Amino acid sequence: MAARAAYRRLMRARELVFRNDLLMLAESRRELRRYFLENRNVSDPEKLKQLMQDVDEAEEMLRHQIVQGERKGDGEYAMNIDPTRHVTMDPNKLPGQK
Repeated sequence: MAARAAYRRLMRARELVFRNDLLMLAESRRELRRYFLENRNVSDPEKLKQLMQDVDEAEEMLRHQIVQGERKGDGEYAMNIDPTRHVTMDPNKLPGQK
């Protein structure tokens, strides 16, 4: 049951990050599915704990460290930065703080 919830969390995170990029949505879905199917028979508690930590880290990275660029014109790109969720370079500030 925890694996299903973890899978859904990552699927939602990828939808948030890649919402306008159909290719990345498809590729990330395929990769997440492959990863979870590859590990579906794991029963060792320590290995399961490590896999859940990996999911937590991946979700954190997707939500707060990945910035999607969008092509605007002839070689120009715009960064889709959301100040409420992206990490600032200032170690004294949390996402969303001014």
